[in-house]
Amino acid sequence: MKTLTIKASADGLDLAVAVCAPETPAKGLVQIVHGMAEHKERYYEFMEFLASNGYVAVVSDLRGHGESVKSEDDLGYLYDGGWLAMVEDIKVIHDWARQEYPNLPVTLFGHSMGSLIARSFAKRYDDSIQRLLLCGSPSDNPMKGAGLVLAGLIGAIRGSRHRSKILNNLTFGSFNKSFKAAGPFAWLSKDAENVRGYIQDPYCGFCFTVNGFQGLLRLMRDCYGPAGWKMAHPQLSILFLSGGNDPCRVSDKDFGKAVDFLKARGYTQVRSKLYPTLRHEILHEENPEVFTDILKFIA
Repeated sequence: MKTLTIKASADGLDLAVAVCAPETPAKGLVQIVHGMAEHKERYYEFMEFLASNGYVAVVSDLRGHGESVKSEDDLGYLYDGGWLAMVEDIKVIHDWARQEYPNLPVTLFGHSMGSLIARSFAKRYDDSIQRLLLCGSPSDNPMKGAGLVLAGLIGAIRGSRHRSKILNNLTFGSFNKSFKAAGPFAWLSKDAENVRGYIQDPYCGFCFTVNGFQGLLRLMRDCYGPAGWKMAHPQLSILFLSGGNDPCRVSDKDFGKAVDFLKARGYTQVRSKLYPTLRHEILHEENPEVFTDILKFIA
């Protein structure tokens, strides 16, 4: 595993990057965009799997996550660039990876909030990727406008770095409702060891700042907004993968709406698959079928 830093184009923030490359000539490149309140190291096992099957895997800590911060006090803070800077950070790393590993087909993989970032990336740069893989996709939240108003009020009173329990509960409060007996964060995974590791990891599960929640809501508004899609690559191969028990997708109907939204933009190769017994973090479940399905998709 090779690590390095790349400067963000938005503000010069140092973005922490990790690369895992195969020993044999590569078949393709997979760029990974992780989710909210986690970090790149949680994807190392997946990256090693990809490399062992002939693919270069690249992941970066999102701004306000892991090592892509000016100080640990900034976890959950997106700086002045906000949501759009997150998208442009992925573009900067994408451009570096394509230059470092030229002439390879590129799959952009996004998990959870990362799947929102990946869609906002595709909205602008779909002609630079061959496949889009969206894992644990959050369904559109019809209350995002009201959430932005509330976040603006809280920010005006308490400041953009304030960590609001109100905003956190409104965002995640209902997610663990069906899994209370299994403890906090059980909604993430039915694998108790994975949940325990997440809880014990100081770089996971932190509360976003007001600035962070504003970024999340604006990102969702952009990703589910019908205007502004470049549509330079309507044949882009797109796959949604989610757990059937993932509260992020809300319901089968809402999950279907997310899939249909991209079809309505004009994408002709959009598919989806649910794993009935799995929850949010399908990469961390004991289910080799997920890895196998991903390998088939990117081949």
